[in-house]
Amino acid sequence: MKKILLLIPILLFNFTCQVFGEEGPIIVIPEESYSVEGKLMNLELSENGGVITVNGVAGKYGRVFLTYNMKTNPNFKTQGSFTGRGMGIDDTGNREFAVRAGIWRREGTTLTLHSFDDLTDGIQNICKSVLNLTTGEFKMTFHSI
Repeated sequence: MKKILLLIPILLFNFTCQVFGEEGPIIVIPEESYSVEGKLMNLELSENGGVITVNGVAGKYGRVFLTYNMKTNPNFKTQGSFTGRGMGIDDTGNREFAVRAGIWRREGTTLTLHSFDDLTDGIQNICKSVLNLTTGEFKMTFHSI
C-alpha cells in the first residue's frame, strides 16, 4: 500500500518519471503513450457518487466499454475515488477485460480520472482520463507498465 501511495502524486503530473523507494526504482513510467477517444454513454447518480459508463475505440482492443463506480470524498465534493471495469471486443470477437481503480477530481464541467488498470492479457496500465460533462466527450491516455 505504501508503494501505491507513492505513485499517486505522479498521476497528477506527466508520466515521464520514476518513483524511488528504499531499494531503488519501484516503477518506471514510459514516455510512450496511447489514447482512446470516445463518448459518455450513461451517468447515474447516487447519494455517495454514481456510475459513469463511456465507450470508444482502443486500437487492438477494438470497441471498449469502461465503467467508473464513483465515490465522493465526504470532505471535498469535487473529488473522490472509483473502482471499475473495462471490456474490449475486437473485430474478430476476441474479448479482454480490465479491473480498474483510481481517483478523480472535477473542475467546473471537466472530470479528470487517474487509474491503474490490470488487463486479462497481462498488460497493466496507468491511465489519465478526461470527461467533459457538458459535451460527453471522453479521452483517455494510457501508459503500459
